Amino acid sequence: MKQKLLPLLWLVWMAALSGCEEKSLTIVPESPDYAEAEAWFDGGRSEGRAYDVFYIVPTCVFDWQNESGDTCHYMDIGNAAHRKSVDSPLRLAKGIFADEANFFAPYYRQITIESWTKSDEVIEERFQTAYEDIREAFRYYIEHLNEGRPFVLAGHSQGGKAVIELLKREMTDELYGRMIAAYPLGYPVTERDASPYLKPATDATGTGVFVTFNSASAPDKLPALLAGSQAAINPMNWRTDTVTAPKEEHLGTVFIAADGSVQSEEAHVISARIDEATRTLVVSGVNPSDYYTPSLSALFPVGNYHVVELNFFYRNLQRNVKERAEAFFANK
Repeated sequence: MKQKLLPLLWLVWMAALSGCEEKSLTIVPESPDYAEAEAWFDGGRSEGRAYDVFYIVPTCVFDWQNESGDTCHYMDIGNAAHRKSVDSPLRLAKGIFADEANFFAPYYRQITIESWTKSDEVIEERFQTAYEDIREAFRYYIEHLNEGRPFVLAGHSQGGKAVIELLKREMTDELYGRMIAAYPLGYPVTERDASPYLKPATDATGTGVFVTFNSASAPDKLPALLAGSQAAINPMNWRTDTVTAPKEEHLGTVFIAADGSVQSEEAHVISARIDEATRTLVVSGVNPSDYYTPSLSALFPVGNYHVVELNFFYRNLQRNVKERAEAFFANK
């Protein structure tokens, strides 16, 4: 009886493995220790300025395999190549959001680019690992690095999603009283995102509000992943209606070098309006093909500007962070 049972158990076990093949081959890197400077971009140091920016970088890492051939769907913050891939976007963000602020940006086990092509269920399951890191980094930042200063929350793409979740799960009345504004850019704020701390911006100087938009050459160029936002604001005229911001209000598109220095800059080339039905930020004045990335075609078609929207509105966003901070301090 026992000899007949063993082959049967083996078949059951193999069938179970085949049904979970992807999961059995997936590895998850070790969680970061945010007490260590290596877990933070530039070491997570304060520069003695009046307010902080807590920034969450977008998705920059593809699926990868370890030496055993196991697949990983998360960034390994100890991997030099992974760190290099996120450092340039972090320098871009530092120039925008922290021109006059302390900049705190954690490395985290962000989910990979391929993950965003999966079902909503898979995305949410994998994102929980990324969010665990962001939550722990934010808690460590508040307890050990912030020192009671006012702060801006900001992030783009996956980082924008993380900002939304922080506002829903980690915000308190005391912390909210010190939040200048939140910038969950490049990710929709949907009707499922309910929180008393999620208050959409309606102008250029409101505080305690969130700023969001998703940009494309036309509404149908916005992928389903980024659709369904209940809020959007035009980062050129700071209106939430459909009035077009002309190119005269475009303060500057900026592209940077690897070291963070400005590589190119051009102002007064873009106009933009919000589409009433979809809340898409419709951008005109540039050639869509110039900003198409073939390696990301599964996510972003020609005419979608997700990858470059921080570049497009660099100077407008930079000025707006300062305006909201000025308004915050003026009201204290």
